[in-house]
Amino acid sequence: MLPVSPSLGQLAAVARLSPYHFARQFKAATGLPPHQYVIARRVERAKQILQDGTGLSLAEVAAEAGFSDQSHFSHHFKRIVGVTPGQFRTPSRTA
Repeated sequence: MLPVSPSLGQLAAVARLSPYHFARQFKAATGLPPHQYVIARRVERAKQILQDGTGLSLAEVAAEAGFSDQSHFSHHFKRIVGVTPGQFRTPSRTA
């Protein structure tokens, strides 16, 4: 079962702010909008899983990290890390 992310409205309600004000304050505090922050944390989790050498398939890593599917995972992983998850998992043989 995939983890369910709280909505912006739910987060704002906990902070007792409007969603707009919460998003602005969150970005001021973290440097990222809430949605991008969640994606960045999921990519960090995926990097840990890949480095642990668990032998999971990339689809399983995507699910463990909270992504909806492998394509979504690969897109964001490459955008943030600069290499695909498969390239990250396989260390360069040219050292």
